Amino acid sequence: MAAGGGPIRFLTRWAALGLALAAGVAGAAEAPRLSALIWIAPGHEAAALTHQPAMCLKGGGTDAEVQTGAALFNAPMLLGGQAARADMSCASCHSNGRRNPHFHLDGVSAEPGTADVSSSFFSLARANGRFDPKPIPDLSVPGKVSRDPATGALERFLRGLIVEEFSGREPSPAALAALAAYVRAIGDCGGAAEQPRRLADQAALVRLSVTAAERLAAAGDAGTAAIAVAGARHQLGLINERYAGPALARERKRLLAASRALQPLAQARAPGPEELRRWLAGFERDLMPLLARSEARSLYDEVRARNWIAQNRAD
Repeated sequence: MAAGGGPIRFLTRWAALGLALAAGVAGAAEAPRLSALIWIAPGHEAAALTHQPAMCLKGGGTDAEVQTGAALFNAPMLLGGQAARADMSCASCHSNGRRNPHFHLDGVSAEPGTADVSSSFFSLARANGRFDPKPIPDLSVPGKVSRDPATGALERFLRGLIVEEFSGREPSPAALAALAAYVRAIGDCGGAAEQPRRLADQAALVRLSVTAAERLAAAGDAGTAAIAVAGARHQLGLINERYAGPALARERKRLLAASRALQPLAQARAPGPEELRRWLAGFERDLMPLLARSEARSLYDEVRARNWIAQNRAD
């Protein structure tokens, strides 16, 4: 591990941010930072906030199992442990299943876009006592692990990452199958390297997460359904951060109400499919039009985002 207690310093920063964001969600002044920027390398904030790797899913990403996998891939509670406490998901390192070239976590990364997967920060199971970060791989490029569904190698590999690398809970067979289906569907976008970050991205993940929770709950997988609901709340939080400032207090208040309405479903032993359907219908009917009308005044607007970063850059 790098000198200076990097992960401890990271968690201290994150805890302070959580208090600030809690005040911001409640309608106070603009939050001082965006949580997604905590694990972004200094100087990379504008690029990370305004653009993301292009996403090209085979088959258009319409397969239900692939969509469930995408929802779980973006859900911090899947990983558990330190990652979940820091709101980090698989997508934090692998944006859109690709490679996040801006990722940097004190004590875990060297150059931007690298991570030490044998660090004790996330888990002791694979800790080797050495600081040896490696480049984060692009999952559209097949690696050493076979992706042939007949072998089950990818499912076993993903299970090891969750349970051993990140100290997460044992994933259900349905969760592993969905994650593997998503990883297998990640394709190369050819010449399209990047795409802008928009409200539509987070809104799509809210829909995928709630729909996945509904599907999982109906199949009797209440534990994974709860992870998906928590993932939807995570996405609502990311949207909330973008609607900063007094002029968008109404939007933040409505986002908070929507998240609170999901909370009992995330904590329920068996989230009800009908309740999830009602929540999603209300999200589409009442909240999305309001957010869409205000998007140009939010930090989804590239000019506003770059100006905000310049004014609020961390020391």
